[in-house]
Amino acid sequence: MRPMAHPPGTGEIAGVDEASARPVRGSVLVDLSNAVVRIHKQFYGKGPTKARSHLSHDLLTVLLEGGYTRSEQTLHDRGFDEQVVQSRLAMQSAVEEELRTAVEAILGRSVRSFMSANDPSNEMQAEIFVLQPEEPGALDPDLAQRAARAREEHREVLDEHRALRAEQVQSREALRNSPGRRHD
Repeated sequence: MRPMAHPPGTGEIAGVDEASARPVRGSVLVDLSNAVVRIHKQFYGKGPTKARSHLSHDLLTVLLEGGYTRSEQTLHDRGFDEQVVQSRLAMQSAVEEELRTAVEAILGRSVRSFMSANDPSNEMQAEIFVLQPEEPGALDPDLAQRAARAREEHREVLDEHRALRAEQVQSREALRNSPGRRHD
């Protein structure tokens, strides 16, 4: 499986990438949202009207709005929210393999755990995927070496800054103590 090339963030189905400077990351999040929506449409008969994916480290959350069927709306309107939730949980369990497969194909990482949550009162659902942790350096095998070089360069810049600052202080002191200088 291929590792994701960019750090975590968010994206939504409409294609709006909150971090437009990173279009690849945004497109991956849009792909995740679209895949979950497609699976919902295919198996539930109706898909959500909004979807947004959030990826942080080993946690992917896909928030879905709308998409409850007419029969689920009728049950909700008549006070049968528990039955709607139970039916949704059964469906989400039935399509778990399809959801896992889609996420793994897009991210190139294995799904460790899958969970769902439903809120019929607000017409929202959440599909939650806990991903297998990435091995250190999996994204960039030279990351540790590059980090060490960056720390060393940073130390060098700080040392140079301190030396320049010391020179500046000495120059000011010399000017203050020079015999021809007027004191106000």
